[in-house]
Amino acid sequence: MAIFAKDSGGGDFEMSPVGNQQAVCVFVEDIGTHVSTYEGRQTERRQIVVCWELSEKMTLGDNAGRPFMVSKFYTLSLGKKATLRHDLDSWRGVPFTPEQLTGFDVEKLIGVNCLLNIVSDVKADGKEFRKIASVSPLIKGMQKITTVNQKPPEWIQKKREESVEWRERDIDRKSTRLNS
Repeated sequence: MAIFAKDSGGGDFEMSPVGNQQAVCVFVEDIGTHVSTYEGRQTERRQIVVCWELSEKMTLGDNAGRPFMVSKFYTLSLGKKATLRHDLDSWRGVPFTPEQLTGFDVEKLIGVNCLLNIVSDVKADGKEFRKIASVSPLIKGMQKITTVNQKPPEWIQKKREESVEWRERDIDRKSTRLNS
């Protein structure tokens, strides 16, 4: 499942280009455990967000000249059916060995270049959005790009604040204040 900027009443934004885009991983952020419903069952899944900067630059407003940033949510799992495992196998160009499946430090992705296939889609409400359809390694000989952004987007902290851990932390704080 992908994460994309949306119109939240703050005005228009410039959508990233579609097609194969050169990108560099700029952030891998742990956003905690989130509750979702799938086929009528509630599940809790620890999630991360992987953010990439594209080689393409924005042309409008205050962000003109800055690279587009795109991101994707992942369940923090290397299980056989996990999207993270599928995308990492594709990005690396080789599947994980059984030994590597015992633990892979996803923060090692920061600074690694790739090609992202970005596609356009339409929500049920008719709004267009972008999503990452696939991740693959750079073509041999391609010049690598480096990251520009130093600080994760603010919406990542908001996603953390929706996590089970954050809510439990707030409950613990309230309980401590009540018992004092």
